[in-house]
Amino acid sequence: MEPVRKVLIILSTAEREKAIAGLMYAQNAQDNHWFDDVRVVLFGPFEGLLAKDKEIQTLGAEVFKVTAHPMACNSFAEDAFVSDALKAVGCELNQASGIISEYIRNGYVPLVF
Repeated sequence: MEPVRKVLIILSTAEREKAIAGLMYAQNAQDNHWFDDVRVVLFGPFEGLLAKDKEIQTLGAEVFKVTAHPMACNSFAEDAFVSDALKAVGCELNQASGIISEYIRNGYVPLVF
């Protein structure tokens, strides 16, 4: 069996402690080169949490600077009126379900927080 080379971290929780754990894992995975490629997708309730919580925003902005192309779900962002907050921390808005599916098809192992 081949070792995992690419990881897709999906941040979807609205629980603050899980969100911090997911962000910290993403940053450590990137900083320590645990994988060849680390991608992050924000999905659903996490987007609302990020928009409201200053500590999550600060940590998220740091993580999104070092991970390639952080993405957030445009549908949820628009419905929850959080698009501006997500863009402010460096996320691109796109159709997350398709993005997640494409990453998995391309060999990324999903890790969901």
